[in-house]
Amino acid sequence: MRKRAMTTTQASKKKKAGHINERHFAEIIGGEVVKGTHKNDVIDQQSNNHSVKGGRYWQIFLYRKSRLLTNTEFQGIGRVANLMVTCLDVFPEKRKDYEADKVYFKNLLRAPMRDLYEEIRKPNIFRELLSKAIFNGKEVDYLSILTPCMSNSLSVSEKRYHIFTRNDVVSLLSTHLEISNSRAIKKGDVPEQKVIFRYAGRNIGEIEIRNESDKHYKEMKWRFEACGVFALLDVLERFSLSKQIYVRGSARKTFSL
Repeated sequence: MRKRAMTTTQASKKKKAGHINERHFAEIIGGEVVKGTHKNDVIDQQSNNHSVKGGRYWQIFLYRKSRLLTNTEFQGIGRVANLMVTCLDVFPEKRKDYEADKVYFKNLLRAPMRDLYEEIRKPNIFRELLSKAIFNGKEVDYLSILTPCMSNSLSVSEKRYHIFTRNDVVSLLSTHLEISNSRAIKKGDVPEQKVIFRYAGRNIGEIEIRNESDKHYKEMKWRFEACGVFALLDVLERFSLSKQIYVRGSARKTFSL
C-alpha cells in the first residue's frame, strides 16, 4: 500500500472532490451538509449523521502530539494515545536532525511501534479505536460510501452510495482485519515502522508517522484503501432505496428516504 505524499495541489483537489461528494449525497437523500472539520459530513432527514467517503484512499485521522494528549476520549482507549505519543517522541524536534540520520531514528521507532501494535491488536481496544477514529464514538451513525474507484468527475445522477451502520462497520472491521507491524520489503528498509491492517491477503490500511516535510512532521496518520474496505463490507446484504442509494445490512431497518 505504498503511495507518495500528495502535493499541495493534489491535496486541494482531493478536498474539493470530497466536498462535492458530500453535497451530492446530501442532495440525493434530502439532507444537509455539515460545515467544519467534524467526523459528520451530512445530516439526514431523521437527524442522523453520516460520514461520507469517496476516492481511492480515506484519511481516518492525522494527529499531532498535542491532539493525542488533549483528546480525552482518545486517551480513554487503553494505552493507545500514550503509545502513539511515545512513537512521535522518538523523533527530534528539528526535522533537519531527523534528515541527517533517518535510519538511526527509524530503528529507535521499532520498539514503540511494536508496543503500539500489541495494544491495538487487543480485540476490545481495536473495537473502541475503530469507533472513535471513524465515528467519533457515537457522534456519527452511518458510513456512507461512494462506490469505490468511480471517477470524481461523475455527475450527481451517476453516483451510487452505500450506507452502512456504525455497528456493522465496527463489527466487520474488528473481526476480519488482520493486524501486524510492517516488514522490510527491500534492501535498506527498516521493519516495524507502521501498524498494518490486512484483508484477503493484502494491505488495506496503515497507521504511520508522517515526516516528509516541515509542515507534516511528527504526525500520526491512519488511512484506509477504499476498495479494500469496501470489499470487506460488501458481504452485507444490499437493498436499493433508489437508483443511487443502497442500504447495507442493518441500515435497512434504520435509514429511509
